[in-house]
Amino acid sequence: MRWMRAVPAALGAGALCCAVAVGTATADSPGTPHPVLLVNGNYDARPGERVDVNVQGVDEAQGKAGVTATSHAFTGPAHLRWYHSAWVSGYDALVTLSPTAKPGSYPLTVSIGDRVVGRDRIEVSPRQAPRFTVAGVPGGQVVRPGQRISLRYDDLYPGQTGTDFTVSSRALAAPVRLRHDDTTDFYDPRAFSATAEVPAGTKDGSYAFTLTGPRGERAASGSLTVRAARPGDPDYLGKVSGPAFFAPSGDPGQATTNGFTVHAGGKVDVLWHDAAPDPGETGSLTATSAAFAAPVRLAPDDSKGADGDAPRFYGTAAVRADLAPGTYPVTVVSHHGRVRRSESLTVTRPLTPTKGVDAGVGGGWFGLAGGLLALGTAAVVTAARKRRPARA
Repeated sequence: MRWMRAVPAALGAGALCCAVAVGTATADSPGTPHPVLLVNGNYDARPGERVDVNVQGVDEAQGKAGVTATSHAFTGPAHLRWYHSAWVSGYDALVTLSPTAKPGSYPLTVSIGDRVVGRDRIEVSPRQAPRFTVAGVPGGQVVRPGQRISLRYDDLYPGQTGTDFTVSSRALAAPVRLRHDDTTDFYDPRAFSATAEVPAGTKDGSYAFTLTGPRGERAASGSLTVRAARPGDPDYLGKVSGPAFFAPSGDPGQATTNGFTVHAGGKVDVLWHDAAPDPGETGSLTATSAAFAAPVRLAPDDSKGADGDAPRFYGTAAVRADLAPGTYPVTVVSHHGRVRRSESLTVTRPLTPTKGVDAGVGGGWFGLAGGLLALGTAAVVTAARKRRPARA
């Protein structure tokens, strides 16, 4: 297995079936070691990669003569060191393959003192030019807004140095620093990686990724496509309804999509449901209409009244006062433009008083009565002034 180190403490009887066990002593010889050789990372290994050589079934005293691994794939003999835990013990060495090793199969020999106790082979593959990869997690070249991506640079190649690598892109909120991680790249000392999140509001498109080296030089580039889920995609979860309408002082549960009427200059609440909004979209939903004085932001309804209902959003729209009576579409666009729904709103004449009479705040008959009362009061005052005697 190339990408995970076999930790000695985790090895048990099950692991021994894959090991190469070679002993030269007979079973009747007391105190003679019966070693088990475990080699990890030795298949399809590139020059400069690391191989883990592990010998079990040998106690510390038995290895005092020196446990050594030799192969022409190494730069020289490798000396194994004693380790011990509650589960397993033995001798182990992490050996770097020669950077000049040519492709081929190389014998590996492990000895205690001058006695060979194990044999295996190391398969060396051709070296590869530095590679920079950008991919979705867990994979793929098309990712969704809000999804995590993997950034990886592998420059295991003669002459490559430095450990400070940074990736920048318009599809990232900020430049991302790549680091070597022995957990995921134990055998490759020149692998640098990181994961990052594509911001939820990222628009659909192809985005370039630039890798800069330790001195700020451009070392490599890559690309990735961002595309939010659409209806019909297997990962599309959006289930919307609306827009619906209700009075600002009314009940959202009574909202209707047909036949709602509002007068010009009045107000109406717009309601929208979405069982699974796109990541980051809950703060950017709007309702638009030629009947509105301005687009209306639809805010999430986090009240107790929304409990048990699909995520719902609403906002209050001001209807234009100069609007002619008629039917006007109200539109909500969601899921980054892939869902568009419209419903009609009926607008009637504005609530205005009879021409020539200022109805005041009350409007209607109350305003008219107030106006008549004001006229009567003015007449009385005028008459009183006419009866006032002149001063001497």
